[in-house]
Amino acid sequence: MRYHEDVAKSHSHFLGSRAALLRAALLGGASLLFMAGTASAQQAAESGTAAPAPQSGVEGSADTAGQDIVVTASRLSRSGYTAPTPTTVIGQEFLESRAITNVGDAINRVPAFRAAVSPNAGGLGNTGAFLADLRGLGPTRTLVLLDRGRLPQTIVPGVTTTAGSTDLNVIPTVLIRNSDVVTGGASAAYGSDAVAGVINFQIDDKFEGIKGSVQYSQTRYKDAKSKFATLAGGTSFADGRGHIVAGFEYNDDGGTGYYNTARGWGRQAWNSAVIANRPAGTPSTVLGPNGNYYGAASSGGVIQTAGALRGLAFVPTANGGVTTTTFSRGLSNMTASLDFFTPEALAANAAAGINNLNTQQLRPEQTRYSAMGRVSFDLNDSLTVYVEPLYSNVTTTGIILVRRDGAGAGPALNIARDNPYLAQALTAEQLAQVPTTGLAIGYSGQAFGPNVRRIENEVIRVQSGVKGDLGGSWKWDASYLFGQNTSDVRISNNFNNVNFRNALDAVSVDGQIVCRNAAARAAGCVPINILGTPHVSDAAKSYILGTATGRGRTRLHDFAANIQGEPFSTWAGPVSVGVGAEYRRESVELTTDALSRSNSWLSGTGLTLPQVSQNVKEVYAEAIVPLAQDMAFARKIEFNGAARLTDYSTSGSVTTWKAGLTWEVIDGLMFRTTRSRDIRAPNLIDLFTPQTQSLPLPADPRPGIAAPTNSAGFIVGGNADLKPEKSITQTVGVTWQPSFLRALRLSVDYYNIGIKDAITSTGTQGVVNNCFVGGIYTGNSWCSLISFANNDPVAGQLTGVRGITANVAQFKTRGLDFQATYSQNLDDVGLAGTLTTNLLATHVMSFKSSIDVSTLFPNGIDRAGQTGAQFGGPAGLPKWLFNLTLDYELDRLGLNANVRYVSPSSQNNGLFGPDEPEYNPALTTSISNNNIPAVAYLDLGARYSFGADKQFTVYFNVDNVFDKDPPLPANGSAYYDLMGRTYKGGVRFKF
Repeated sequence: MRYHEDVAKSHSHFLGSRAALLRAALLGGASLLFMAGTASAQQAAESGTAAPAPQSGVEGSADTAGQDIVVTASRLSRSGYTAPTPTTVIGQEFLESRAITNVGDAINRVPAFRAAVSPNAGGLGNTGAFLADLRGLGPTRTLVLLDRGRLPQTIVPGVTTTAGSTDLNVIPTVLIRNSDVVTGGASAAYGSDAVAGVINFQIDDKFEGIKGSVQYSQTRYKDAKSKFATLAGGTSFADGRGHIVAGFEYNDDGGTGYYNTARGWGRQAWNSAVIANRPAGTPSTVLGPNGNYYGAASSGGVIQTAGALRGLAFVPTANGGVTTTTFSRGLSNMTASLDFFTPEALAANAAAGINNLNTQQLRPEQTRYSAMGRVSFDLNDSLTVYVEPLYSNVTTTGIILVRRDGAGAGPALNIARDNPYLAQALTAEQLAQVPTTGLAIGYSGQAFGPNVRRIENEVIRVQSGVKGDLGGSWKWDASYLFGQNTSDVRISNNFNNVNFRNALDAVSVDGQIVCRNAAARAAGCVPINILGTPHVSDAAKSYILGTATGRGRTRLHDFAANIQGEPFSTWAGPVSVGVGAEYRRESVELTTDALSRSNSWLSGTGLTLPQVSQNVKEVYAEAIVPLAQDMAFARKIEFNGAARLTDYSTSGSVTTWKAGLTWEVIDGLMFRTTRSRDIRAPNLIDLFTPQTQSLPLPADPRPGIAAPTNSAGFIVGGNADLKPEKSITQTVGVTWQPSFLRALRLSVDYYNIGIKDAITSTGTQGVVNNCFVGGIYTGNSWCSLISFANNDPVAGQLTGVRGITANVAQFKTRGLDFQATYSQNLDDVGLAGTLTTNLLATHVMSFKSSIDVSTLFPNGIDRAGQTGAQFGGPAGLPKWLFNLTLDYELDRLGLNANVRYVSPSSQNNGLFGPDEPEYNPALTTSISNNNIPAVAYLDLGARYSFGADKQFTVYFNVDNVFDKDPPLPANGSAYYDLMGRTYKGGVRFKF
């Protein structure tokens, strides 16, 4: 990995469609040829070229001197420019030396990112997506570009974690030359979503020859077996006037099993749970081993009804019958769905035939393949046309839920007193004690297995455009982009809830056991018996089980035209200006099955959304103005400013801007600062998710106020009245390349980001809790979503709560980024080879949101230093995160090491452990252990090149060399390795 201020490629766009992809590409490219005479434009510099070596804080080589350098944070290019906004670059060599097969995995190695949504984070319902979450502000606030062009958004029916963001899985690594990460706001340059920053993936559009690779990897536990292959080629034609590159990539990862039993820490079943009915002295939140999701349920059913039968579990007998046994209870005595058991209790339950093993898949199965190319042709010395198609298909298969009735995933099952299966399982004496209303049964459906969700995500994207020179310093381009993302979802082995309960409610009619409901019988209902062990016929399975389906489709059309040049010079050098315009149309459509729409599946795909769209019109201007050159107090001072006016057809107009200054005091020492106003406009899911009634009704925290009774005004869903959220980002930094040690480059940058009117949503109870802090009406922005009888917020009954997306939140974060690079030819010190060291570090000084305000925390909770994975509240960030890489190159041999360090953290900064003065086990803020120790991971790699021209390279890498277990509980972790020691090996070739 290397760091430098770089300037990336221009924003490019084109049209296409799935059915006529090739035809659209060719027609679009041809049509743009005729636009050359009238289109205004943007710079035509080749992105990714390094800066000249003498510049401070910029990595480069002598052979790049005089070339244009382009930084993603700016649309202007000029030789020798140094960015006011810090930019981190991940090169292709970093991916190769670490045997990284996914750009998302590489991005998550940058400490400024939070890897909360990735295949490696574990957790039930993991979609396999890689989302970029810069600064921990959410994936929708990080703009992802490919060659400066947008990608279609990923919308998976029934999944909220990916809505409005870009899944990095769709971007192939084989042709990626650099990945620029701009760690500061860039909305003035690129528009919406660049609140936290921008990632721009640049393809190697001038590649010549053929290259490829084959790789295999697996963990020491013999899972997550991954096969990976790439092939790419590039050549010039027509006497060098044309150039074509194309690449293909394939990856098949087998994931891990449904139960995390291969790893010792997985078998310990560490968990965290809030224990309401707990022994005196036990804290509210308990962390510990043997945390079981079935504290009030079992695989054969546990009786929850109060009375003498409570706590009896149904278990199978040796001869295939059913009997009852005493359920060995956990800490909460059957009052918590997730409970803690002693090893003796678990052993007794297992011996009795109770299977309560937790499902915990660490990584879903995933197959992805993608192809990408680019064809460019110089019509003359000042006019170039290009077409850049991309196709990607990613299929992810993972588990979601096991049935847990009366155990945290729905109400308990009711077995009627006259159910013949109940009479078969109980003694006559026990049956006599069954209430007339029947028995409430806590049931876990492990025998049926979990729901299995298959997501197929297909992306078609085509950029095409024309660019050229107008003479002198003036350059232009025009482009047209089409992108389409189609997500097909199938959730199999899925329970039809209504049919399941119909089949469960059996009765004897004329000596035959049938479903009680006559209408259900007519519709094919076949009775089932789940007591002890399921007895379900094939006909009954067909009746109670099925597959939920859904399709999400997003489309993007984008026209852009830009022009830049140097109209005049000041005493300090030429002034660069750029102007441009863009028109963008985005649409979303969701289609789901009827049972999902009525919320009748155990795991559905959500509501249908007829096609909705929005249009965006934008104009921008940017300038670089030299203020000083070769003076006593400065080698160079430059101002960089930009402004953008954006009009959304859905949410109105908004203006963004940035102003930056670089001050190179002496050769090698530069100060820089940028202040920007950035936005995130509401996406179509934020705006148009259908509103539905919300049940149950929320509890009112005001003492003595009657509970709400009319459900009409209590809704959840989208909000068509949303406005863009706004942020102010300030960065101040210094870069230093000491004259006495030119191989060393250092930088430190301070960032401060504040977002107001942030778009967020919560349920109706969350709205009430955020309005009434400690039961007292605050009048804050959340309260605007509540209506009261007689308009009286003090004594009026709740008459409505809108748990919808709304501009009601604020976020604030600040911290420091550190970068250091040292490259030394050891021949200069009497040794052999070259040693390169790179360090990235981020120190989060504060991370707060208005969602965390409460009576105990009137100023909110600072989530800096919180990395616990098991809490549903706002996620946090470690205070310190380091990534150190070392590379040693000696002729044909290469060695590398990577050390990643996460500082000591807390499970939850809103809780207090026994070692903290605020700890009180009687309070809900208590936790048994709030400490997470520091963790460091070591990865090692070796490679050897052979062949006359070193055209072949064999390599072997080991990640997490010491097989370090993650801090527990671990599932769903954003920062810690769940896989354990992983071996990677392969071969690369290049001709």
